[in-house]
Amino acid sequence: MQLPVYSIEGQPTGAFLVVPEALLQFEPNEHLMYLDTKRILADARQGTHKTKTRSEVKGSKRKLYRQKGTGRARMGSIRNPIRRGGGTVHGPVPRDYSIRLNDKEKRLARLSAFVMHLRHQSIWIVESLNYEKPKTRLFLRTLEGLGWDHSPLQVYTHGYNPIAYLAGRNIPCVFIQPAQNWNTYDMARARYLLWERAALETLFNQFSL
Repeated sequence: MQLPVYSIEGQPTGAFLVVPEALLQFEPNEHLMYLDTKRILADARQGTHKTKTRSEVKGSKRKLYRQKGTGRARMGSIRNPIRRGGGTVHGPVPRDYSIRLNDKEKRLARLSAFVMHLRHQSIWIVESLNYEKPKTRLFLRTLEGLGWDHSPLQVYTHGYNPIAYLAGRNIPCVFIQPAQNWNTYDMARARYLLWERAALETLFNQFSL
């Protein structure tokens, strides 16, 4: 399988990038993709939520009025959860939401997401995204040349590319990051992947099954 390479203007260059045979024979594991996506989203949660119990809210411990003889329901502390301003029962407390997956599972999940894009032919390769200036119109010109339909697009650059990042950060549904930070969640939420040629060549060269 060969993937065409496009210029920075989004036009075909006539060059192709050969996909390793091992990737073509790989069978994606959707359950691992789900687990890794769940792990990434869970790790993004702070888990710092907290409510105060009746022992932590402000207020006196004295009994509000005598137990009998008033005709009212019996009542103890003003910090009772039934009363306004009282403590919370079974409220959230700080916790760690992180989920553990071993390195092999995370690697296979990333690979599964990438191969799914290969099978759907939703991967574009450009020679480079090194624009002269960080202008959004230059980035849009590239995407228009590729035929982008404003669906979610994940862009992977070869190393940190501040010019490409500044040029594309204001475009809705476009997400840009260095290729070494690729992960299952970003690829799963994207309709298309856009790779710089050097980044994808590095991935193909280092990838071994």
